[in-house]
Amino acid sequence: MIGRAELAGLKARVSGKPVLAFLSGAEHASGRLSGAGGRARRRLMACLAMTGGLALPAQLMAEEADRRADIVVTGTRTARSVRDAPIRTDVVGGAILQSTGSRNLADALDYLPGARSESNCQNCNTTEIQLLGLPGAYNQILLDGLPLVTGVAAVYGVEQLPAVLIDRIEVMKGGGSALYGPGALAGVVNVLPVKPTRSGLRASIDYARLGGANALTGSVMGSFALPGGDIVSLYVQGASQPAVDLNGDGYSELARLRQKGGGIRGAITLTSLTQLKFDYQYTDERRRGGNRFDQAPYLANIAEAIDSRIHRASLSLDHRLGDRTMATVTYALSRISRNSFYGGLGDVETDPEMPGFDSGRLARAIAVSRRQYGTTRDTLNYGELRLATSRGAHELQIGVQARSEKVDDRNVDVDGTVLGTLTSGSFSTVGAFVQDEWTLSSAARLLLGARVDRSSVLDGLILSPRIGLWWSPDSAWVIRANWSSGYRAPEIFSEDVHVAVLGAAPVRVRNAPRLAPERAASVSLGFDWRPNWSDGRLTVDGQVYLTRLRDAFMLGGILQDAGGLFQLRDNAGGSRVLGAEINASLRITERLRVAAGGAWIDARYDSPQKIYQSATRQIFTRGYLKSPHATAVGQMSWTLSQSLEAFLALRYIGSMHVLNNRLGVVRSTPALLVADMSATRHVHLSGDREVDITIGLRNITDARQRDLETGPIRDSDYVYGPRGSRTMFVQARAHF
Repeated sequence: MIGRAELAGLKARVSGKPVLAFLSGAEHASGRLSGAGGRARRRLMACLAMTGGLALPAQLMAEEADRRADIVVTGTRTARSVRDAPIRTDVVGGAILQSTGSRNLADALDYLPGARSESNCQNCNTTEIQLLGLPGAYNQILLDGLPLVTGVAAVYGVEQLPAVLIDRIEVMKGGGSALYGPGALAGVVNVLPVKPTRSGLRASIDYARLGGANALTGSVMGSFALPGGDIVSLYVQGASQPAVDLNGDGYSELARLRQKGGGIRGAITLTSLTQLKFDYQYTDERRRGGNRFDQAPYLANIAEAIDSRIHRASLSLDHRLGDRTMATVTYALSRISRNSFYGGLGDVETDPEMPGFDSGRLARAIAVSRRQYGTTRDTLNYGELRLATSRGAHELQIGVQARSEKVDDRNVDVDGTVLGTLTSGSFSTVGAFVQDEWTLSSAARLLLGARVDRSSVLDGLILSPRIGLWWSPDSAWVIRANWSSGYRAPEIFSEDVHVAVLGAAPVRVRNAPRLAPERAASVSLGFDWRPNWSDGRLTVDGQVYLTRLRDAFMLGGILQDAGGLFQLRDNAGGSRVLGAEINASLRITERLRVAAGGAWIDARYDSPQKIYQSATRQIFTRGYLKSPHATAVGQMSWTLSQSLEAFLALRYIGSMHVLNNRLGVVRSTPALLVADMSATRHVHLSGDREVDITIGLRNITDARQRDLETGPIRDSDYVYGPRGSRTMFVQARAHF
């Protein structure tokens, strides 16, 4: 975070005016059981050719009409333009959020190079963000720079951050542990909220028609200027989506959702040198998937029902110690209270009028099902003391961070009687970091950093260094080279508190005894080329990267003992991720831009890992599952007039391998091509007041999984690809 004085001189707004810049690049992929790399690459090239063979670099995604440089802070926690930042930082701005009708963080990141959202449950739609081809647990989600999205919160967290409250999203791919601690092995996703600069009102309403059902999302934010120019904002938001059955088997693929919340945030200038920032957010979400929605969850054949109440708050004090030195003290709190049900009656007939009804069998199934409830309490405390100073050619960051979390997860019955404790414990990390951005010359800068952590679940200290080089040999070229390291401690992850359901039986995750921490080292080499002869109309960028993991975590196949079905998390030895991206954009005219890009990733374990085991067979793989090798994105923006814009996007998702636990098979999915289009009308009122109306279609081709599991014994984890069907949407945003 940076102070108001810095923001006044550096900030380049993303939202507001019509923007002709677009996301580019490709979504990462990994996890193949056999070598189909040549076929994947040919499909990728075909998609690139279809979209013009161009790709849009991250640096142009939030460019305004006046072509001012965007300012990013996530990569180094210092304000830099995206081209000058020594760590490549991708930006998703307000233009993309509006043009795509994105309703939340997961929707928005589908258009980001090297990122992809993937659903992990057919019942309740848990969603993860993949970076560098690695699953969601390998990246850190930040809220305005604070790590308040815990393992419990991450289960549904990417869908609980409504897009209308997001000003921009900054994504740093590659290890970020030196600044942000454990959990940032694949990268960092930093969600920056809207920060109004004057009194006013923002309102948004979004209607979507998907799978024959109507979904509605709305929010209102009021901002009030205090004496002296400080701003305080209050907001409320709500969302409603019915359950959607996409294959007509009587069981939902999209969960029923009821969400409401609100909050207050702002800043108060205490003295000419000191400013206090505060933020409070509350979310109440109720989601239910499965069948028999008119009955209690334990009377359904399959049900996943999760009621979550989330409180997040933070206080931050910025104090200027001199013209070149700023001290920041921050305290933040996240508290989650969650009641859940995972399970059901299974393939038991519940209708007395139907053949096969057996009252005794139904009574026995109910006796089991009524014991499948749970309660989870998760409390996170976070504190930081940071000093930022400039000394000649050096920009220095020094800080201490303390993080403690307590999780209590219990199994209860329908009456609330505690049947057992699934997880109960606390863990903490204390870390100190230092970073130096050293300007060697006008053409070269060196980034040096290191972090030392002490974790309550590990012995000894853990050192996480980083080094980076930014070099601009001339005005057209920027070269970046980075090496970073990080680790993951065996704490609580999202898989531990989201319980998969195989048929009607819950499948829980256990850590193996003496589970060692996972270590990572990442190296990347990239370029940004803006030829002088193109006068800024053409931009090309790309990068290659390699990440090595030691003692990588691996979830084994589903096993069973007296405690029920479970998966064991153990160390799998080593693994590596090798990948490359190439992106470019072309501004054909001042009103028309085209862009496309692609990525290829290969992520695999050093030795085959057992992912399935039954009495008669076993399945091994070296590849990471549910991650395609090849992905691509193509986009076009056309400003027809000052008040009307059109948008078209094509997204290619290559074939991936997915495990079906019910059948005991690994299937290669078909490649999918997703098309989106929209038109936005800007209605300018007096002054800077404006109403924007966007009408569009998401997934025009209705490209999605066609072999969805059916019936009461389905494997809820066998789900892949785009998270929704063809969807018509209308979105209206007003700014007064």
